[in-house]
Amino acid sequence: MKFGSWLTLVLICAGFAATPAKASSPDLWQNDLARAQTFVIGPWELYQFPLFFGRAANERELHLLLKERDAAARMRWIIAHGTAEGQMYGLYGLRLLHDAEFEQFASRLEEQPGEILTTTLAIGFHKTRQEVVQRIRENDFHHM
Repeated sequence: MKFGSWLTLVLICAGFAATPAKASSPDLWQNDLARAQTFVIGPWELYQFPLFFGRAANERELHLLLKERDAAARMRWIIAHGTAEGQMYGLYGLRLLHDAEFEQFASRLEEQPGEILTTTLAIGFHKTRQEVVQRIRENDFHHM
C-alpha cells in the first residue's frame, strides 16, 4: 500500500474517532436530562491525573443546554416532565440562570416525597429531595 493510501485510511479513522457517539442537539440534551437516573453535579471524580474524567454526561448536557436562548423554558419543561433526578437538573439549571421563579420551583419540589439518587466516586447514594434542593440553593456539591 502506498503512503497516500495509508494516510487516507488514518484520516478516515481519525474522523470516525472524533465524531460524537450521540447526535448533539438541544432537544436531545433536554430529553436526556428529563430521563436522568442519577443526579451528578460537581466533583464526583478524583481530581488527580489520570483519574480525572471531567463532568458527567448529564452535567455536560446541562451546561450546553444553558447556552440556548430558551434555556429557562427548557428547564421548566424538564421539571414538569422529568424523573425525580431530571427535575433536579432542571432546578439546578434555573438556579444557574438566576431565574426569578427558582425559589417557587425549589419549594414545590422540596415538598414532594421521595429520594434522589446521587453518585460520588461511582457509588450510588439516595438523598432526600429536601437535602438535594438545599444543596442546589447553596450551590454546594463538594460533599454530595
